[in-house]
Amino acid sequence: MATPIARAAGKKQPGGLDPVFLKDWADRNLAAWEALDAEAVADTCTDDIVWTDPSVPWPIRGRKELIKVINAFATSYPDLKITRVSDPIPSPTEQLGIARYTMTGTLTKLWPFTNMAPTGQSMSVRCIDEWVFRDGLLASNTTIYDCLQTARQLGIVPPPNTLQSKVMSKVQHLRARSLRAKAACPACGYQKNHTH
Repeated sequence: MATPIARAAGKKQPGGLDPVFLKDWADRNLAAWEALDAEAVADTCTDDIVWTDPSVPWPIRGRKELIKVINAFATSYPDLKITRVSDPIPSPTEQLGIARYTMTGTLTKLWPFTNMAPTGQSMSVRCIDEWVFRDGLLASNTTIYDCLQTARQLGIVPPPNTLQSKVMSKVQHLRARSLRAKAACPACGYQKNHTH
């Protein structure tokens, strides 16, 4: 858990988030991720944390769910490494910080949240996190990165101009036809969101 001093430092400062608190919190959080210590990461978060990451198709809610996801990272990517690109940037007006980092790792076991089979391929992805704090703890995390680039590096999506990518394109065309039919106006066949 965060110490009372760290919690006090994270309280709303006139004009925004305290940069000293943010650096201290980010250092503790990064150390926990480097150790793949799910409990320690969760201890830097509120009980009702909402964590959004493209690798999980729904928002992660609460410490218990977050611990499951971090443990899945430790299992599926045992060599996971997070390298900070720069110190986190505090908002001058909100209890919010922005972090930039590189995430590397090799998919060696099933990723359970999307049922992706292990490929033995590695990723090196530049990420941005938006952190929102409450009472000295992380209340909301939104992770942003290039999902297509990541999927290609991990061998989940084939490289462009290959037989596999052409097959995927054909499947997408079939699905697009089905989606257009569902979205069509029964009266005229055009998109539903229009007037006659």
